[in-house]
Amino acid sequence: MFSKPILKQTLKANYKLWLIFTGILCVMSVMTISVFDPKMMSTMMEMLKDTPMAEMAGDKLDSMTTLLGMLSQNFYGMLAVILPMIFIIIAANSLIAAQVDRGSMAYLLSTPTKRGAVVRTQAAFLISSVFCMFLVVTVVGLSCVQLVHKGLWGEKFTPDAVAVSRILDLDEAEIGDNLSLILKNEEALQAGADARQIDPDVYLVYLNQKMTIKAYDAAAAALGKDAEEITKNPALLLQSPEALAAAAKVMGVPAEAYGAQLTAAIEQQGAMAAQSMELQNKMAAGISAAAEVLDVEASDLVNSMGKIKASKEALTAAATASGLPEENILGMINSQLAADELAYDDGIVFSVRDYLMLNLGAFLLMFAISGISFMFSCIFNLSKNSLALGAGLPIAFFVFQIMAQISDSLEGFKYLSLITLFDAGAVVSGGSFGVQFAVLGAVGVVLYAIGMNAFCKKDLPL
Repeated sequence: MFSKPILKQTLKANYKLWLIFTGILCVMSVMTISVFDPKMMSTMMEMLKDTPMAEMAGDKLDSMTTLLGMLSQNFYGMLAVILPMIFIIIAANSLIAAQVDRGSMAYLLSTPTKRGAVVRTQAAFLISSVFCMFLVVTVVGLSCVQLVHKGLWGEKFTPDAVAVSRILDLDEAEIGDNLSLILKNEEALQAGADARQIDPDVYLVYLNQKMTIKAYDAAAAALGKDAEEITKNPALLLQSPEALAAAAKVMGVPAEAYGAQLTAAIEQQGAMAAQSMELQNKMAAGISAAAEVLDVEASDLVNSMGKIKASKEALTAAATASGLPEENILGMINSQLAADELAYDDGIVFSVRDYLMLNLGAFLLMFAISGISFMFSCIFNLSKNSLALGAGLPIAFFVFQIMAQISDSLEGFKYLSLITLFDAGAVVSGGSFGVQFAVLGAVGVVLYAIGMNAFCKKDLPL
């Protein structure tokens, strides 16, 4: 069925080419994963809003604030397509058409080796080489995610925990388990804020929010309830001495003191809820006034009120227009900025399943494209004819895909590209991709079958 001598010879002739392209893919994957910083990416995406680049990217811009989103758009949207495609074009042509063109195929077939064994062996090599390429990229990528971001297993410590651990001469785990230690040390508080590149007052709010989350988690464990249930109804803690004690331990205060704080907070929250509509209207007026001073759209400030804090004129305008004291506005701004820090604390939200699906999809796309190149390599006896279509069609698919992304008026070109069936964005965003993957697999099987059948039946030059 297969020829081991031919497979050995093919491996010897093509392994350097495979190593080069696989190595480049791995390096680019590692670079993309290593440089990812959720805070930096959020800042960059904010800067790109309302720019021509943002209009070109469309909905894809928001997805790039996550590691998988960035990989899906940058690496799997471009590099993991074009680099394997070049390898496939070169390898597929050399496996059949180039050997027929230079006469070595006639010499090979003069031996007892059958045509079917030859073409099946070459097809098996091409498919397995592409599969192994993405297998290596997958393993390297997962290893990099773990080493750089600890995204697979192990505890990931935030930069402030690392900085504070040096100040307090404690390990990061101990800091993470007892954040109240930071509140008791001004030097540690400043070091933590510097590590996060935020103001100490924002860092203080962040610590209290983080400790509250941890306290609710501890209380939920004591009550045997879900933490979300405690978050929605903190009064449940007051009904259980064990839960209150567990939460107070996290907050670093006695149970009685924490119970009093919690009671006051619940009462204050109820009072604010009753005035929420009025407060929202006042804050909206303040944001609109600040937007005029900063010469930006009010909608841009809703999720980035730190800009108001950075401008004394904008803060004054917001306070005047809203009728709220500057201290209240600063408190709301600090709460929003602290909430942003909590979002960054989620770290690298990394789904191994989605990452594996990305690599599976990329492989299936390359399997289908390799079917195109291999089919024309089997059909034509001259390399120039094999490359004209075996390279021309895949490159045309790539160009059509790029054109479809440039402008809405050119979106129709995506229906002319096989690459459209590999929607990396849908894979990481929970979209539908199963049918598309099945089609890519079926296309590859059919094309390889056509190519092998054509080679076995065609006349070869002597």
